[in-house]
Amino acid sequence: MKRVVCFLLCLLMILSFTACKNGGLLKNKGGSEISSKPINLVYSREEGLNPFKCDSLINYCIMPLLYDSLFTIDSSYSPTPSIATGVEINHSKATVTLDAGRKFANGQPITAEDVVYSFRKAKKSTYYGSALRNISTCEVINEESVLFVAKPANAYIASDLTFPIIPAESGDTPSASGPYVYKATAEGGTLTRNKQYPKNEYASSTITLVNTTDTSSLNMGLVIGTMDAYFDDMSGGESSRISVGSAQVDLNSLVYFKFNMDNYFGDVRLRQAFSTVIDRDELLQAGYEGYGEVTEMPFNPQWFEAKDCTWEDPMTVDEAKEFINSYLGKYTVTILVNEGNGFRLKCAERLGDELAALGINSKIEVAPWDVFNEGIEAGRYDIYFGEFKMSNDMNTGPLYSSEYLQSRCFNMIAGSITPSEFMTDFVAEQPFVPICIRYGVTAYSKTLQGGVAPLPNTPFANITEWFK
Repeated sequence: MKRVVCFLLCLLMILSFTACKNGGLLKNKGGSEISSKPINLVYSREEGLNPFKCDSLINYCIMPLLYDSLFTIDSSYSPTPSIATGVEINHSKATVTLDAGRKFANGQPITAEDVVYSFRKAKKSTYYGSALRNISTCEVINEESVLFVAKPANAYIASDLTFPIIPAESGDTPSASGPYVYKATAEGGTLTRNKQYPKNEYASSTITLVNTTDTSSLNMGLVIGTMDAYFDDMSGGESSRISVGSAQVDLNSLVYFKFNMDNYFGDVRLRQAFSTVIDRDELLQAGYEGYGEVTEMPFNPQWFEAKDCTWEDPMTVDEAKEFINSYLGKYTVTILVNEGNGFRLKCAERLGDELAALGINSKIEVAPWDVFNEGIEAGRYDIYFGEFKMSNDMNTGPLYSSEYLQSRCFNMIAGSITPSEFMTDFVAEQPFVPICIRYGVTAYSKTLQGGVAPLPNTPFANITEWFK
């Protein structure tokens, strides 16, 4: 009897090993065996998978699966070495050392020349150029190190070095440096494990890419089971009704309203009063349907350097209400909003409601984009709503017309003053009122397991842990 039991156990072990070898059963992070059904995502084959030639949002989400970066960031925007092993920062110069053991999927080593090539392509690209606006050059030091020069000096430059690394002189589909490799199929394509990648735990061995040009029915794909996840940055100013699972994605986009300082808003006390009295939570909930996080700071409150940021408010809420009422009681405040963005319009309407509660009249002017910009240039507004996509170092210098405040922002980025010291200067001038950091959303099917945990600007951050 014992021999029979031993024989059966051995047979089960052999069958289990065979299933794992064939991709039928894998182990998740907890050590449990799970079914390795393919994860289904959409992409545009026509757009291609070269990250620096891509203009498609759905393909942009795929890029981190194929191409790794020098550093990755966590939810606090703190950098972690990936293809890099470390960085030495000396004022405006940063020397980055590469992991000599890292290779592309084709077996070729990742070299300094590849990093420089990728940087120069990224600077000119649609999705990565703005993130690198504060870095002027990248040059080879030797095969395993490169030199970045920031302008202005940047103590947080490593957080900006998250652009994809591809081989020099790559074609339409570069060899992968990330966790997956791509293969074209008749229906679209597949992503399978990159055997050269350091990570070796994959809950699902295959990702199926379904070719599509129609992004209007993505939510229905989740409902009927033809797709497992998609990302919506909601840049159009509206949200789709998601009837399945969802997780918010930090986009590091600062929503604010700015004053016309050539009229009564030239009085800094009035600007400070507005910042003190407005209900940011109401503006976020009513205007942006809760997709974001409120902030009084002109940078992301999740930023690791902002955790202990403090400052003194120049007046109490009651003092602010009284000052606004006495100062603006005889005026009608014009709020300018660009056409075609429902979020900003609803936010402006809510601001109008809050002003009405203070006894202040307001009117909202909705203008096409070109007329909106002309109105700002000509000063045909009292307040306008804007949004600024911040780089990971939280540099908001382009938003300041004051040379002093801009220089103080650059001092903070250089690490010579603290965020608290900068906030004291910011509140003293209050050039605009930060409202929130706007979020997007990763929607996913109910059959998807493993926990969907996006990171800033990375909707499918933990996809190697997903399974069905």
